[in-house]
Amino acid sequence: MRSYQRFFLCASLLTQTAYSWAYAQDEVPAPSSAASPAETPPASPKSKAKPAPLAPLQITDEALPTSPSAPNPGVPPAAPASGVESNIPKGKNARTKIKLKQTGEAVLRQRKASNFDVAITGEAQTLPKNVARVRYILRSAHGDKGFDNAGKTQNIGASVTAVGHAFVAEYGLTDRFVLQMITPYTSNNHLSINANTFKQSKQYATQYQKIVDIVTPTLISRGICASPAACRTAIDKGLALGVATPVELPTGEVATVGANVPIREAANSLILNGVEPSDGRTGLGDIQFGLGYNFLNTPMQILTLGLGLRVPTGAFTSVSDAYRAPGAGFLASGLIMKYDLKLNPVILSVSEQIEYALSKAKRTRTSLLDPKFLNAADPHSNAPDIAGAGDGVSNDGKIERKGVYHEGYMRAAYALGTVSKHLKAGAVYAYYGWIIDPEHQNQGQLYQAKHELYTASYAFSIDGLALDPIIPATFSYRHEMPIAGKGLVVATTSDFYQVNLYYKF
Repeated sequence: MRSYQRFFLCASLLTQTAYSWAYAQDEVPAPSSAASPAETPPASPKSKAKPAPLAPLQITDEALPTSPSAPNPGVPPAAPASGVESNIPKGKNARTKIKLKQTGEAVLRQRKASNFDVAITGEAQTLPKNVARVRYILRSAHGDKGFDNAGKTQNIGASVTAVGHAFVAEYGLTDRFVLQMITPYTSNNHLSINANTFKQSKQYATQYQKIVDIVTPTLISRGICASPAACRTAIDKGLALGVATPVELPTGEVATVGANVPIREAANSLILNGVEPSDGRTGLGDIQFGLGYNFLNTPMQILTLGLGLRVPTGAFTSVSDAYRAPGAGFLASGLIMKYDLKLNPVILSVSEQIEYALSKAKRTRTSLLDPKFLNAADPHSNAPDIAGAGDGVSNDGKIERKGVYHEGYMRAAYALGTVSKHLKAGAVYAYYGWIIDPEHQNQGQLYQAKHELYTASYAFSIDGLALDPIIPATFSYRHEMPIAGKGLVVATTSDFYQVNLYYKF
């Protein structure tokens, strides 16, 4: 009986917006040195001194006045020569343009790219010191097929649509250290069921057999049938009892098979009620924090390693299975590795994240009679005059992840600037990704079987850092498709839209 409760949980896990710890995509800048003004040679005592030519003005953060009229002791108040326009920026718009240019140049310095591959960056590249990046990611997911435990494609009549968001803030603490925070949010989470298709599935057959097993001892004790096989045959043919018969479920709840109502119809109603379509829970997910360090940074190879912490801020404990919680409930720590091999105009990247749960996830048991509510009955109940019994599993569950969670991908990026200078700001990508979620147990019993998902993606990006004038912003789109998996009720196809904004402090 408990496994069709898991139907909702499986759908929930597949529709959660997962955003890996991605420690930036911008290298450490080369140290800049300001050019010193040319020295003026001493005038000959016999000749009249001539004024030295003015050195080019170096515009830096320190050289910018806080307002157009504010004095600045770092810049001489020399008036421009007659007929020559001053190159000192005036007004807020001018200072903004300078700041945008400085931000873009700081990021580009790290990429060490030519004019044709400036639009692509590796996954291991970190932000320069004092440069911040804000990302917004929109994920639209949908799916109606999954994979059974043997890896075969299955369709049980379930259809999932979900919309998720991620807000990512990153900051370069030093030239090698980068700090990151990811805040996911689910705004839409809908499940619909085709009852006729679901009745043909293995999941339905399993639940039907469990109900038959509960009532069979009562039928045998009343002399209605002589063996479990004979009882199953009689139920399939429409056996009905002349009086209302209570049946105790594993949750301790009691369902009643009405008088003269075929047992198979009562079982069908109970099972389909357990997978009733609904709009799931929306809201904040589990917030992640990460700290990455760039260990290797050469013109050809980049390696970044990081530590992460996932905090269970998303709703989970008191969300019934029908509403598919946006959180996972675990406090977890993680390690991440990102490696780039730069073969301009191609960059090959590998990312691998492993995560270990530091705590058990508290979970209140869901009702089997109506999965939109939490269970209020006693699972330890075992009334001798009622068919069936509670399974003894407490309503106050403690979910344990039995192993290490893995998530990663391989990526190939190609700069379109090598094809045409008009495509200098564009790049295309190909991905192969994987997610492996180990078995979960609740008080020693199976709660969720091991999940595996393998995906393929294609993507493109437009990078404002490759434009003239520089715009410190990028846009990308990625389409992800499931290609293989195990233990997944529904595997979703997803579209990702991402905008990155940079700012140098």
